[in-house]
Amino acid sequence: MKKSNLIIGLFLAFAACAPKEDVAGGAKLGSQAAVLLQKDGNKTADFASPIAVSAQATDEGTQKTVASYQVQLFKENNTNLVATVALDETQVAKYNALYGTQYTLLPEKYLSYSKVLNIKAGNVLSEEGTAKLNISSELKDNTPYMFALRLNSVSGAVITPNTQLLMVTFEKIKGQIKNTLAVTRDEYLKIDNGTSDASDIGDTFTMEGLINVQKFRGPDDRGEAGISTFMGTEGKALMRFGDNGVDPDHMQANGQDIGVKFKLNQWYHIALVIDNGKTTAYVNGKKVSEFNKSGALGEFFVGRSYSGGRGIVARFSELRLWKTARTAAQIKDAMYEVSPRDGGLFAYWKMNEVKNNKIPDVSGNGRDLIMQGQSKKAGRQNIKLHDEDKGVKINEE
Repeated sequence: MKKSNLIIGLFLAFAACAPKEDVAGGAKLGSQAAVLLQKDGNKTADFASPIAVSAQATDEGTQKTVASYQVQLFKENNTNLVATVALDETQVAKYNALYGTQYTLLPEKYLSYSKVLNIKAGNVLSEEGTAKLNISSELKDNTPYMFALRLNSVSGAVITPNTQLLMVTFEKIKGQIKNTLAVTRDEYLKIDNGTSDASDIGDTFTMEGLINVQKFRGPDDRGEAGISTFMGTEGKALMRFGDNGVDPDHMQANGQDIGVKFKLNQWYHIALVIDNGKTTAYVNGKKVSEFNKSGALGEFFVGRSYSGGRGIVARFSELRLWKTARTAAQIKDAMYEVSPRDGGLFAYWKMNEVKNNKIPDVSGNGRDLIMQGQSKKAGRQNIKLHDEDKGVKINEE
């Protein structure tokens, strides 16, 4: 089927079921028509399917692109056309009433967006528009906001029903878990910089992150030495659960059992600081172990050590490597988030975003994570995030 015929079919289908209030001018068969597209995935704008965006409280003072959009015609136009887009403050209340939600209308003063989109003669797509949000300290933490962009008009065209509203939700997250990454024993993550190497971090550094273990090893499920690996470098500095002589639900950090019995399906923040020949371990912001031992990093993995039989079934969030020895106060106060612009960061993987099948290193140091299969047969995996932990906090008792 030709592209133009496909768009005509979609246009007729939308027109057949659209409420009258969404029809601009009333379309006639064969006339020019337009729809608003959500640029990500080229999806038609849909009132029922908002774009969900979040930011951390540490992002305050920055600007974030929260939506990209275009106007699409159902056939090529012979002249230059102009489309206009505007905020529609009435739609948030309608959405809340229809779906039983409690979104707060995002004030316009925090938004900047493309209000005019030009469509050049001979094209079916307009130039791209963007909506950007200023992450202000005035926006309430952990409060779901919403705004709506409406395709108001397109010169020389009618707007196809039910395709003119782009809904966007936003939340500034502080002190709680948002999206997470789940892995199985068949998967692991490595730094995707060609070498998977972190040796240039030096001999003073900190590894930390949030972890929720879904399954420890057991008598009938020993794997290799009952080990489930968190992260680090085999033989240098590593955090893992279990080993010969270490219970499967105890953590071995830099070669030593830190004396904590971990529970399944519970979030923990774990940090390992190596500084001046000394290793210090923290769990949920509390120092639990300290001993004399130096360490280093080399080939750095998350969920793998030595071989493919030492994987883990767990969910991760907020993984960080620091080229400094973090203090007890710094660890305690920043379990859920830190500023990506902190100069002490070596790498920072928030686990709340996937780009080109990679977990971005938001520190800007270019050490993105890529998922791999533990065996050659398993091959490269696709990264999928989960939001079942939204709003959860660790148990700090």
